[in-house]
Amino acid sequence: MNKKITIILNSLKFQSFSFLKYVFFKKKRKRIKRHATDYFYNLPCIDFDNWAKEIDINLFNEMQKFQVHFQEYETNFNFTYLGGARGLNQYGALYFLTRLIKPQNTLETGVANGFSSYSFLSAIEKNNFGRLISNDLPPLDIEKKNWKYIGQMVPKKFHNIWTLHLGSDRKNLNSICKENTFDLAHFDSDKLSSGKMYCINTLLKYNKTSPIILIDNCADDFFWKNLIIKSYKKVVFDQNTKRFGILIHKDDITNFQL
Repeated sequence: MNKKITIILNSLKFQSFSFLKYVFFKKKRKRIKRHATDYFYNLPCIDFDNWAKEIDINLFNEMQKFQVHFQEYETNFNFTYLGGARGLNQYGALYFLTRLIKPQNTLETGVANGFSSYSFLSAIEKNNFGRLISNDLPPLDIEKKNWKYIGQMVPKKFHNIWTLHLGSDRKNLNSICKENTFDLAHFDSDKLSSGKMYCINTLLKYNKTSPIILIDNCADDFFWKNLIIKSYKKVVFDQNTKRFGILIHKDDITNFQL
């Protein structure tokens, strides 16, 4: 099927049209991303590995073993079914934070092949406690026959502690957050500022606790620069030369030595 037709059909199915901004404002988006990347990567940041050593050296060593395992494990998969994108680099950080916090429920938006999902679930299994709830909008240029590869890195042994929803964040996240309380969240789906803000606002609107929120793609635009969440502190971490943002409630800052 022609790729443009596939995009149109999938957009109609999921009522997701944000891709139009990428198509019609491609040059502007590239220019903004270039300046935003310069801004974000010149901000003060914390080396995640050094911080993790100070927090819990045993967990840090465990994270390093997981990273070695992960690098071997990912070679078993073909990522071309979903467009060829490999996945995020900070899988070690996701594992470490999940082991450290021991969340009852973890929220994830943006699954793709399952890099972050596998990291969260491996830590949840080690905790012997918790559950991961994920939402993913299938790539709009990928035909339905390949949607079965979403989360392909997640083995069957984790399916009893994992719930996967397919659809846009704007369609699914409201009901997901109404029905659950989350201690940890990771947003790596909508790349637009408005999409990231929707995820954060929806989570905080319904959540009964103050979750730790991880945000990827902070260098795509000036979202991070303009982000202000009452009672939350913004922290930039760096792991494996990749930076990501974390929102931590001000009451929890001292617990994490930040």
